[in-house]
Amino acid sequence: MVTDEQARQAADEILSGREFARWQSDYESWLAMLERIAELTPDWLISAFVWFAEAIDVLLDRLAGFLEFFGVFGDVEEGVGWVAVCLLVAALIVLGRQWVVRMAEAPGSAAERRRPGRDHARAVKAARDLARDGHYLEAAHRVQLATLALLIEFDWLELARSDPNQTLRDRVRASAIPKPEAGRLIELVDRLETLWFSEPREDRVLFEDWLSLDERIANVAAGTIA
Repeated sequence: MVTDEQARQAADEILSGREFARWQSDYESWLAMLERIAELTPDWLISAFVWFAEAIDVLLDRLAGFLEFFGVFGDVEEGVGWVAVCLLVAALIVLGRQWVVRMAEAPGSAAERRRPGRDHARAVKAARDLARDGHYLEAAHRVQLATLALLIEFDWLELARSDPNQTLRDRVRASAIPKPEAGRLIELVDRLETLWFSEPREDRVLFEDWLSLDERIANVAAGTIA
């Protein structure tokens, strides 16, 4: 039977072996290195770390309290539960609205399609008012100006107010306006120019043709028709 003294001697022999001696030496080296790092670490960095840890702790405590208040942890009163439901619904409505707005502003969306502005609508309304009083020639001229302004707004046409009709025709032919609409535009410019300067007379058909072209250009730009 092994005596206590023999057991202690055997343990001492085992612990004095290379493996255990190396582990003890490495452990002491690590402790010395950590102590050295602690000595070299500035006090402000240690204070900042402590403050950050305390802030995280406070934040987690408040979050836990908030979740517990709304019944995530533990029991909750019925009234508080309804408040939580209302807040959740309101949050979903806000998020849904933001999603709709972002989708509307996304490239290629329907909201990005070009639409006539208020100035164009007012100009066409003024032309219709003139036409109701029988001033079809002036009304047609107003629609022509509104149509040209629309094309400039759509970046389909570059034109200055002082440019003559011949320049207008050349710019229209070289523009991004679809060929059918470009040809119709030049035709109506020619008809209006003839009536305006050579044979002044009221022409209801010309006015209605200008309205039709203006509406078609707006629809093409908006992508509602090809």
